[in-house]
Amino acid sequence: MSQPTMDEPDLLWRTAHEQAIHALIVRVGWAIDHSDLADLANCLHPDVVFVRPDGQALQGPQAVCDAYAQRQPDRMTRHLLSNVHLVWTSPDRVQSKATVLLWTGRLSDDKTAAGRPADPVQKLGEHLDVWAFEAGRWALLRRQSEFVFFR
Repeated sequence: MSQPTMDEPDLLWRTAHEQAIHALIVRVGWAIDHSDLADLANCLHPDVVFVRPDGQALQGPQAVCDAYAQRQPDRMTRHLLSNVHLVWTSPDRVQSKATVLLWTGRLSDDKTAAGRPADPVQKLGEHLDVWAFEAGRWALLRRQSEFVFFR
């Protein structure tokens, strides 16, 4: 079997799909951080399961969005996502693992030129995701989030 080249359609197809998944990983984090629950729902598969770090499982897009809608209104989060690793398990399923640095703070704190003060505990974790390609688009089918370190 020959080594693929950049001109081969399969490699271009795979690269385009991987870029779409990377963009969705960031888009889900952005939607959560900015309470854009409509956009979050658009990224979720109808059978999505979110498993939170405490083990609580949220089933379905409505349950996921409801959980984020119930956050304390003063809570502010920023998910910095990096070190994304993708593994194709079939032509329509991809597993991803992303490192997440979670910063939290309060909207009620005064915003200065340096930003707002961060909460004293910050966490480093991982999202273990399964992405499904159906009806011509990728959607998040499963997310298991866990924390690795805190400071």
